Amino acid sequence: MTRLADRLSALASNGTPITFAAIALPCEVVAGEAEPIAASPLAPFLAEAIAHAFDHEDSKWTDSARAFPQGLAAQGSFLHLTAALQTLLASAAAARAWAKPLNTVLLADFPASVQASPLVAAARLEGAVRLAASHAVTPYRVWEALDDLPVDGPEDFLERMPRLLGVALDCWAGQESVGATVRGLLERLSAEEATDAHAWFELGCDRLRSALSCHDIEQVTQQVAQARRLFATTAAAVEARQDAEAYTAVCDALLGFASGNAGKVAEAADVLERALEQRSAWLRGTHQPPWLQPRRTAEVAWSQLLLQLRATSSLLSEPVWMEPWRALDAVLGAYRAARTVRPVGAGDDLTGLAALIEPAIEDGFLRQQSFLAALRHAAAHPTDHPEAGLDAETAVTVLAHIGARATPRAQSTQRSSSADEEDDPPGRDPHRLHRLAPTFVMALGTDQAGRVADQLDDAALAAVEGLAYTGDVARLSACDPVIVPTLDRILEQLSAFADFTGEVRHTFEALVAQTLLFLKSRSDLTSTNLFGPGKKGDRPYDYRRKPRPGQRKALEGDLQRDFHGWLQAGPLHNIVHVETVDLGMGRADVLVHFGALRYLTEIKKDDADNTRERLERRYLKQAAEYTNTNTPFGQLLVLDLTAKSTGTRRINELTWTTSHRPDGASIDRAVVVGIVAANRVTPADYSR
Repeated sequence: MTRLADRLSALASNGTPITFAAIALPCEVVAGEAEPIAASPLAPFLAEAIAHAFDHEDSKWTDSARAFPQGLAAQGSFLHLTAALQTLLASAAAARAWAKPLNTVLLADFPASVQASPLVAAARLEGAVRLAASHAVTPYRVWEALDDLPVDGPEDFLERMPRLLGVALDCWAGQESVGATVRGLLERLSAEEATDAHAWFELGCDRLRSALSCHDIEQVTQQVAQARRLFATTAAAVEARQDAEAYTAVCDALLGFASGNAGKVAEAADVLERALEQRSAWLRGTHQPPWLQPRRTAEVAWSQLLLQLRATSSLLSEPVWMEPWRALDAVLGAYRAARTVRPVGAGDDLTGLAALIEPAIEDGFLRQQSFLAALRHAAAHPTDHPEAGLDAETAVTVLAHIGARATPRAQSTQRSSSADEEDDPPGRDPHRLHRLAPTFVMALGTDQAGRVADQLDDAALAAVEGLAYTGDVARLSACDPVIVPTLDRILEQLSAFADFTGEVRHTFEALVAQTLLFLKSRSDLTSTNLFGPGKKGDRPYDYRRKPRPGQRKALEGDLQRDFHGWLQAGPLHNIVHVETVDLGMGRADVLVHFGALRYLTEIKKDDADNTRERLERRYLKQAAEYTNTNTPFGQLLVLDLTAKSTGTRRINELTWTTSHRPDGASIDRAVVVGIVAANRVTPADYSR
């Protein structure tokens, strides 16, 4: 053995973290032996030291080991190559620095490697796809490799292709030539005994993705019906594909919405629940590739969809729910969460290339239709949207103008550049629409929104913008690179509680997800976006800002009303009943009912200390006490009024899960804690 090999073997045998400091060899030794080590069984161990050096910006050692990628060209073990690549690509810094040499090595003589070593070739292609999906390298060489992919190759190679081709479609379906090539490959694999079922599933996902981009209900139902057939065939052929059963149920539900069949939707919800429970049990403790591993955020999205289906199956007789666009919008969130990958990076590393890659779906039209459905709901139930200030008369007027001015999507999206440059109609203020209602413009398009706005005064237009904005923010992507790891962490902590199962799990995790989105939204939003622009000298009061002279300090009630309005306007508004109520001889600020289940969110303010220790010591017992007569889960939101002289913390630093057990009790009560930063100054103030 070489000196480097000896040291790596000794450290691995002792279970010692492998770093170059622990290896304790001169740089010249590492430089001379890195390439042969990369081709040996010790490659994953040296990759661990290299990733550590990149993460700690130790250029001395990364320069010494720069021959490592070239050495991987001679790596003949599937397991060792997979482990080494996983370790390197888990480091965003390493992936960024070595993306090009790695890509070159992975795709060198690729067709020949498929025949010579099929499993190693599959691992190489997977690594190259991950680099291209994360935009670390241009995807052209990967596309070329896909174009030359042999569908009559060795079975070991072909068995690993369907999911990888599915990732390629998720990322590049919009590239016409690439999409056609990948679909053709999947069609051919669907005729092979070793790969047919898994290819059917990926083709079904492609049909469902197409349905989520369709612009009329006829196209939606046609694509969904095709997807359902492919998913059902997969589920029948492979016992372990509960995900195929889940998607079959989703397709049944969508078709039930399209036909107004409440019984079909309710039956699909039952099937979906059983499939999700079986899938969770089947996957528990099994190995999943880390970059493809289903995140708990996908579970939340599925659970929220299940809750939507259960609640709305009894509401199909109401006109507002006769449109399937709202159901499609919920499916979109679940599909994106389930199909999203993290091609490079790991854990809470959100910098550089450690990004979440979600399927590319054109959902602008879907958002427009979902918004119109919400507007119709506001017209029929104006008290459900108190925060928007939208009365029924205004909503009806807006809908009438939209109906009168509606134009086909093709005409609105294919306007010529000369039409875009035409002067505005006489009397139209070119700045008013974008100043008062930018989100309304995003939902309907400039032309249609402008025509509607011409018929409304400023107050009515601002009210419509409030509803559009709240609706849009409330459906923030479940694949958000900040929310995803934070939600993963919280749900992992909640899973330690025995009662976090079944309906309790479905409902509480959906509430927690909306709470995290609320916290992020209120951390990012400006006063103008949240409250409207106001007038000079009469700016709206923002409870998150440091009070101006003469203004009062923020109160618990400010946060209470804001959070209450958020839940009422968000995707759970038709599922849950939200209220404020006195309970247990105290004020339980926001009470959320999911049928017989209820969860209390206690809201407090603190201007002395925002540390975790103080907040738990002072408020945890009260928040936990409200769980005495129902599920042992609740939330605590604290309005942080301490001075912000050095800035504010990130969302993942302002949320955590804790528990309390009263003396003599036998059950822990879990409480999810979140802090809303208030008493804030503008970022520019820190430079003054």
